[in-house]
Amino acid sequence: MNKKTQSIQYLLSQARSGSRTGMERLASITWERLYPFVFRLTWNHDLTEDILQETLLAVVQEVNALRDTGRFWPWVHRIARNKIQDNLRRSKLQDSGKTILRDQSGESKTNGNILDAKIHEEKLQQLRTLIEQLSRQHRDILRLRYYEQMPYTEIASVTRTTPEKARARFHRARKRLKAQLLEDTQESMSAVI
Repeated sequence: MNKKTQSIQYLLSQARSGSRTGMERLASITWERLYPFVFRLTWNHDLTEDILQETLLAVVQEVNALRDTGRFWPWVHRIARNKIQDNLRRSKLQDSGKTILRDQSGESKTNGNILDAKIHEEKLQQLRTLIEQLSRQHRDILRLRYYEQMPYTEIASVTRTTPEKARARFHRARKRLKAQLLEDTQESMSAVI
């Protein structure tokens, strides 16, 4: 058992015993770890904070229901993922099918000239568009593996499957994304010619 796992288990035991300090520290660590995960799915800071608040509220309310403290992170990721899906459903009902995923503020992180920055931003947008065309299952598995860098065992726990199925789904998702990228690139090249 590594030091981080021991720390989480210690904070969990404190939170379960009613320690306000333990719960606050656990919430802080959870917020820090989940923020990038949720933001990569929503691309909206305000929405990310709303979803994190809902997630933390659920964690606080259900912390005593967690049976295996070693499974804390997959449990928390599953709660966050469910909150994102709930929010997406509400958003679709309210917006008549508009997507919740939004482009970032438009600021480029490229240090080159304006043309390089524009090309970089267009490539990122193209990749986002292609990822959104994948099935929800493929999008989720790519995000968990690439962005969250989760091992297949944790991905399996979050997606409620086996590590072998998680690995197979990841490879299928990656293969599908590569095929879409090739297809999109070929279409772009034929349009130019």
